[in-house]
Amino acid sequence: MSFNPLSLTRRQLTALAGLAALAGGCRRASDLPQLGNVGSFELTDQAGRPVTAGTLRGQVWAAAFFFTRCPTVCPRITRRMRELQQAAAQDGAKVQLVSFSVDPEHDTPSVLTAYAQQYGADLSTWRFLTGDLEVVRKTSEQGFKLALDGKPTPGADHLGLFHGSHLVLVDGTGEIRGYYRTSEDAQMTQLLKDAALLG
Repeated sequence: MSFNPLSLTRRQLTALAGLAALAGGCRRASDLPQLGNVGSFELTDQAGRPVTAGTLRGQVWAAAFFFTRCPTVCPRITRRMRELQQAAAQDGAKVQLVSFSVDPEHDTPSVLTAYAQQYGADLSTWRFLTGDLEVVRKTSEQGFKLALDGKPTPGADHLGLFHGSHLVLVDGTGEIRGYYRTSEDAQMTQLLKDAALLG
């Protein structure tokens, strides 16, 4: 016996539409793409402690690249991360935040600490990392697949540095599970939902 959708009543169609919407809303961690592993890195946080990819193993985290002297996109990225941190705390979501400085020669641990305080960052779940520029570059380009170009040049637009502005969601195995545009509210909301799936 063949199925004829034209024979369904309005009530049946409404019920089917509701079931489809419900099924579409029941996302699981396995529904999120696997976009490559961030690989290994060894850097230093705002307190001078070593941080490696292994330090973050077993934790869900969202990463971004920035630098404290950035006059344009970085303040927005950092504000978005602070909003994300506040929303995660309110929802009970377990997600760590990691900000990688692309200007490590200037962004020493003490500079990063002052920057974190300026933005009201809760350092219990947010690390600001600095270290060797080549390690940061490799981590950005090869690990996160985000472009990082130029070198710090005082007086130049963007200080001569250009980097990705997405937040990147990483699972407990170091696998990238999503990229999210910091310019869009809906993307930030989706990041938090996806992080909760992984947690």
